[in-house]
Amino acid sequence: MTARLSVKEKLGYGLGDLSGNIMFSAISFFLLYFFINVGGLNPKLAALVFIIARFWDAVTDFWMGSISDRTNTRWGKKKVYMLFGAVPYGLMFIILWLVPFGEDTAQTARFLYYTFAYLLYNTTWTIVYIPYNALTANMTGDYDERTSLNAYRIVMANIGILLGAAIFALLADGTASVFYQIFGSEKTAYGLAGAIFGVLALVIMLICVSSVTERVDHQEPTGKNLLTTLKEFFRLKEFRNIITFYLLSMIGFDIIMAIFIFFINDTMAFGGGSDSMLFVAIPLVTAIISAALWVYLSEKYSKHKVYAAAAVLMFVVLLACLFIPPQNYLALISVCIGAGIGMSAIQILPFASLPDVVEVDQHVYGSRREGSYYGITQFMYKLASGISIAFVSFMLGVFGYQEMAPAGFIQPDSALTAIRVILGTVPGTIFLVGIFFAYRADLGRERYNKIAAEIKSRVED
Repeated sequence: MTARLSVKEKLGYGLGDLSGNIMFSAISFFLLYFFINVGGLNPKLAALVFIIARFWDAVTDFWMGSISDRTNTRWGKKKVYMLFGAVPYGLMFIILWLVPFGEDTAQTARFLYYTFAYLLYNTTWTIVYIPYNALTANMTGDYDERTSLNAYRIVMANIGILLGAAIFALLADGTASVFYQIFGSEKTAYGLAGAIFGVLALVIMLICVSSVTERVDHQEPTGKNLLTTLKEFFRLKEFRNIITFYLLSMIGFDIIMAIFIFFINDTMAFGGGSDSMLFVAIPLVTAIISAALWVYLSEKYSKHKVYAAAAVLMFVVLLACLFIPPQNYLALISVCIGAGIGMSAIQILPFASLPDVVEVDQHVYGSRREGSYYGITQFMYKLASGISIAFVSFMLGVFGYQEMAPAGFIQPDSALTAIRVILGTVPGTIFLVGIFFAYRADLGRERYNKIAAEIKSRVED
């Protein structure tokens, strides 16, 4: 069951997250902003779009996990979906960033277009990304090797986030962006940026497929239905706690990404373009640089203790957002650096813990269900994420944020304060709660290795 992976294969696997996060970060940082300020969608309707699209995404995630567990082809169990899903996955990303209607188009038409476009994109994302996620458990059964593999993955993910957020901002965000300066239109700027990044993401995903090997043996799937599978997973203490640990980490991160551009452009009054790129890039570059530190600490100490330190750091750093005065470069750069250091651990450690539950499930129930496991994980994440981003959008509407505001328009003080409070208090508090569940999971190196050894002896017998 144990497999040591080459650096080349780890980098190749990481390319999948580079591809996925080019899209994910552009959507997380800019799609809500785009819907409201460029697509002209009312913030409350935008909240509804996210809830509907993420609910559909959640349902299809479990289906895709179950389907991949039952798949056997000459291209592999998981890789086949990445291979044949890459092109539609890139194309559906592109349609998200179009504005195929005029300024006088009714809100209903805008709502229907963006809901349908987001549903199509989420479906193709599920086809590609659920099997990709499950590959971790297929590539190696070694506890520390999985941490290393996920460190490569998170570094590549942060590079993807850097491209999909900072470069996307430079190209399309605001009147100072490159494409706006050339074409004089935010609609054109976002459309071109979406096309470039969609094509780039699908090409990188195809390279990932050619770089990795599925090598961990699997038993035949049990054919159990959704309800039975859910019951069995939730009976596992490790599943309940690690999934909650993971969800809290991701939800906090999603809220940061959803509100951050509003914070930079509106509350901090920096506008868009190069300023947005700078403040998005700093925490991401810092996260990439600090990844090796967190991997070293997690190998020397337990994952939950290292996560606790990072969560406290993030809480303190984000709290500073309540007090930074507008257009204060030095203070905001300092916050971005501190957030980048903490964010690296918040990403790496929950992801490194997730695949270990696959062995616990096999140890207790006698079958490997990594596809179903990751499908259920993403099902729960997408529901929680949709609600959390909808919460951000809804609160913007409640506090008077104006959609499609003209250049130079200053949002009402109530909206600016709401942005500041959401960023400064909500994610940090969520990370602190995550510490409790990280400790309760009780799935350290020694216990995992014991479970893996027992599974191996059963297979050999």
